[in-house]
Amino acid sequence: MNEKRKLEVLAPAGDLKTLKAALVAGADAVYFGGEMFGARAYAHNFSLADAEAGISFAHARGKRTYLTVNTLLKTKEIEDKVYDYLKDYYNAGIDGVLVQDIGLMQLIRAYFPELRLHISTQASVTSIYGARFFKNLGAKRIVLARELSLSEIKNIHDNCDIELECFAHGALCMSYSGQCLMSSMIGGRSGNRGRCAQPCRKCYELEGAENSLNGDYPLSLKDLCTIEDVKALYDAGAMSLKIEGRMKSPEYVAMASSMYRWAADYAESGCLPEKKELSAVKTKLIAAGTRGGSTDKYLYSHNDSDMVSITDSSFRSSQVPDTLPKEKTREVIGVLTARIGKPIRLTIENDESKVTVAGPVTERARKPKDIAEELTEKISRTGDGRIDIGNVILDIDKDAFIPVGVVKDLRRKAVFEFLGGVNVKRGECLPFKPLEDRYHKNRESDQILITCISKEQLEAVGDFDAGDFSVIIAINYELYRRLPARYFKGKGFWLCLPDILRFDRDFSIDDDEVRRIFDGVIVQTYDEIEYVKERLSGMPFITDTRIYSWSDRSRKSIMSDGPEFISAPIELNQKELKHLDNSSSILSIYGRTPVMYTSACQHKNADGCDRRQTLLFLKDERKAGFPVINYCSFCTNVVYNSVPTSLLPYVHDILSMGFAGVRFDFTTENAKQVKEVLNIFIKNIYESARADVSYDVTRGHFHRGAE
Repeated sequence: MNEKRKLEVLAPAGDLKTLKAALVAGADAVYFGGEMFGARAYAHNFSLADAEAGISFAHARGKRTYLTVNTLLKTKEIEDKVYDYLKDYYNAGIDGVLVQDIGLMQLIRAYFPELRLHISTQASVTSIYGARFFKNLGAKRIVLARELSLSEIKNIHDNCDIELECFAHGALCMSYSGQCLMSSMIGGRSGNRGRCAQPCRKCYELEGAENSLNGDYPLSLKDLCTIEDVKALYDAGAMSLKIEGRMKSPEYVAMASSMYRWAADYAESGCLPEKKELSAVKTKLIAAGTRGGSTDKYLYSHNDSDMVSITDSSFRSSQVPDTLPKEKTREVIGVLTARIGKPIRLTIENDESKVTVAGPVTERARKPKDIAEELTEKISRTGDGRIDIGNVILDIDKDAFIPVGVVKDLRRKAVFEFLGGVNVKRGECLPFKPLEDRYHKNRESDQILITCISKEQLEAVGDFDAGDFSVIIAINYELYRRLPARYFKGKGFWLCLPDILRFDRDFSIDDDEVRRIFDGVIVQTYDEIEYVKERLSGMPFITDTRIYSWSDRSRKSIMSDGPEFISAPIELNQKELKHLDNSSSILSIYGRTPVMYTSACQHKNADGCDRRQTLLFLKDERKAGFPVINYCSFCTNVVYNSVPTSLLPYVHDILSMGFAGVRFDFTTENAKQVKEVLNIFIKNIYESARADVSYDVTRGHFHRGAE
């Protein structure tokens, strides 16, 4: 049995009306976006005035508000804008901020030390290592990846003292949040900037599988509904249940908030609702709106074909309440006590609770007069529909001097306390100091990182003469498991740690073997930075592109963990990259960009699970084919861009930007293509050429950048 604790129901709010409806309906807290830096850039977000009103409304009811600042920030934004933006909300009393950008986390800890830091699901925390990593950065809460099972949630809860927030209801992304570049690469609208165009809801044809799918939407997941699992989530260690839907109506949000509060009350009591009643509640939730049905399968399995809304990706609603809940009026008694020489006191009470507040010492009136009627009127006039002081008792000395202003102030304080109001008390934020030396360059570019996923690619790379460059060759975990250990002896390879670090299956890393065979590792998630610190201490590592360094402050924060190099962000354009300190960064100049990392498996959904790696293609309506590879050792699918990104013609421009080096990422290429890429690179370097490969490529974001 878990320790007794409050289970928070956290509701979304797209506007002030929805915020009020959610809190009145039973939500304990709401989250909303402001006018900048939120992950719903196209939603109707809060103005500062609306936010101030919403925060006051919440605090008057003893409830909390959280601001979403969960996008990636560029250097100019983080150094010139975000401090003043946060300061306004801090002064308004916001209870916490939801953050993805590691540079912003550092800024908040430095200049807003009393502001609660919540780590967004965009950070893709999937293990105890990620939880410890962010706890060490000062986080109070982590929003866990939606894909985690109950056992994984419990393992994190049992091994890291940090609040856990879990998604309970609403839309599910196909990709791990924060790991999806599909919208960004297709149309320039980056999910990391809150502008996802939802390509996962589009039609795709799966090619290469032995069997066909019975629908056109293989990337569209059903909506999450865990109303039947609330007690299980509570027992696993969840402290907050998050409802998704900042673009949903006030009526929808209020209904969902009410129903999850009802289930949370049962969970806190250690009981379960009657099955019939629980089934009826779930039916109402689904009728209010879902995408192809509902699912809770992630809580119990790594993936399941039943989770996919394969035949219809649209959101459908058949029965949403058309009225909003009203706050109940509580009838109470008010007792004013005033004895000369003692503090004036006002008590508000009913059969359930009692509150007493004290004012200044009662003085004797110079000219006593009867003000009983006036005092009664002032005490009963609360201006708050939640409370009715219908009976006022005056217990006062006849010659007592009782200022009406004092009585009104006592009434305000007593009502506030009786109704559970809270005042946020904390110190001032510290004066901001922009990061110094923001544009220092240059260093000699002498490093090449090459990643391979097949033996054919590895052997083709073995013939590469890199000239004056120092080469690091890294292989992925699947290739490492397929080849005998003796194959790697004395060759100085590096190992790419798993795309997503989870321990829910029969997967484990032999740390001693990794140390013995490899010269270093490539870490792909924040979880893996902490894993290296704890399990591979002292081993050299390089961070991958998904440990985002969009700003110099982010880069500096990442470098403080000790990597040899960091991989430069691939969503910034040439101009934006020029304004970064690239002296410790390597930039990918060739490779198919991974656009999705998924727990769902296309091979399993089509042909069943046989733990056999396959190469499939998702073909969109424009007939562009996106390769999909299932990596069975850690049960992850990776969807790659339809064509490789090649910056080979711009290699001299890139090296002049002060990068420590460049990287090549080979996925579907055969030996001939690998050699072609590397030979063109050498030709362009030493012959000042601008050659490119002989097949279709894209320039990625090098010219356009992400919106």
